[in-house]
Amino acid sequence: MAAGTQEKHAEIQQKADVAVGDSAAYASEEASDMMKLNAKGVDEAGAFADAHGIVVDPETNKRILRKIDLRLMPIMCGLYLLQYLDKVTLSYAAVMGIRTDTGMNTSDYSWLMQHLPIAKYMSIMVLIWGAILCLTALVHDVAGMMVTRFFLGAGEGSITAGFVLITSQWYTIAEQPFRTGIWFTFNGMAQIVGGAIAFGVSRGLEQHPIGIASWKFLFIIVGAVTFLYGIVMWFVLPDSPLSAKWLNEEEKHIVVERIRGNQQGIGSRIFKWYQVREAFTDFRTYLNFLCIVAINIPNGGITVFFTLMITSYGFSSQESFLLSMPAGCMQLIIGWGFPYLASRTGKRSLMAVIAMLLSLFGIGLMTGLARNDPLNARVGQLFAYYLMIACPATALIIILSTVSSNAAGYTKKTTVNAIVLIGYCVGFLIGPQTFRDPPYYYNGKYVIIVMYFIGLSCFVAMYLLNKRENARRDKAWEDAGCPAQPAGQEFMDLTDHENSYFRYAT
Repeated sequence: MAAGTQEKHAEIQQKADVAVGDSAAYASEEASDMMKLNAKGVDEAGAFADAHGIVVDPETNKRILRKIDLRLMPIMCGLYLLQYLDKVTLSYAAVMGIRTDTGMNTSDYSWLMQHLPIAKYMSIMVLIWGAILCLTALVHDVAGMMVTRFFLGAGEGSITAGFVLITSQWYTIAEQPFRTGIWFTFNGMAQIVGGAIAFGVSRGLEQHPIGIASWKFLFIIVGAVTFLYGIVMWFVLPDSPLSAKWLNEEEKHIVVERIRGNQQGIGSRIFKWYQVREAFTDFRTYLNFLCIVAINIPNGGITVFFTLMITSYGFSSQESFLLSMPAGCMQLIIGWGFPYLASRTGKRSLMAVIAMLLSLFGIGLMTGLARNDPLNARVGQLFAYYLMIACPATALIIILSTVSSNAAGYTKKTTVNAIVLIGYCVGFLIGPQTFRDPPYYYNGKYVIIVMYFIGLSCFVAMYLLNKRENARRDKAWEDAGCPAQPAGQEFMDLTDHENSYFRYAT
């Protein structure tokens, strides 16, 4: 939650202690709405948590947070590295000969969770995805590549969506942007690791041939590691704080208490159709969808074609592997820096707007330097490319953390999460189609400029919408006499529209 909003809530709670008059009526109305809910639909944490809360001192809070970070972040970061490594593996394969071996032309190349326990579901998907990635080495034509990429997309699709839900289960609203940034920026680490692996495989098989194409060997390596990782995940990643074997009973209560202020709990297994309808009638859903599509259209093109773009500057295939690695370093720095500032200051939208402005600067610099001579100022164009990898990714982190924080009600959250994921995939699907004029891709660059402007506009609109709604709710609450929130309402699985005590992170 934003720092300013937290201060506002502190002031609100002080006033609530002395509230009189019509505050009782306001609280009674809120409680009455709660009673209309089916008791089976209450969040899982509702039956576990103390209705009136427990006091968690700062030292205990830090200790539990460290324990959560040490247990969850390495698993999530490692899996996200593998997830993105699959995407960039196709790009590395492009300059290793996959297009020649499979008969792909530029056009063909371009085309290239509530009822189940989330951790177990994701583990199964990772196992399937790892196996299919290994089988990609058997592909010998365009049709086979299209089929394997389709099923890989289905397997990988659960990862981002699942991580958004896991982050909302374990971390406070104030902590979510930075933690989302940590696991998401392992996209960047994948470029560092992937570039090194691709270089080693390409150079090694060039000097010591073993009768298999280097791109096939690359898919086998990444697929085997992914499959083994899925086995490990099954045993070490808990489905929720209540099932974590590495937490004792007291620590579980503290973990649940830490997220009480999120007004969301850890999830309900009861599917609620009215929350689905609310998700589809909430304007924020469409803003998030449009924003992520606009940002991922450029990302989809750059992710698939970045090695080809680098080789178009006159570098060799093996040099392109090494020159892609600094982009990963840049993404780690910017992708941790801006979300950290967002968590510390509570100004998520501001950080996203700055990231989008830097993205526009990057594509403007690249396009401007190459206007008269595509090979002009190659170092400057590479720097621009690094900015275009890192800064839009930071904006995506803000979107994902916004879904985690601002969509309340578990069915609504999973629905909005799915819609945003569809937008994520749609952007990646469309993106490569904009890169149809090799080797310098001028049309693709112009599309990127337009998409970044649309993404920037969506963040500004989201900020204004949420700020206005928070102000309206604060006024209504104060006019009612500052009533205290009904006991246990935080874990009633209410949506952000139902719960008048909910405030949107801005």
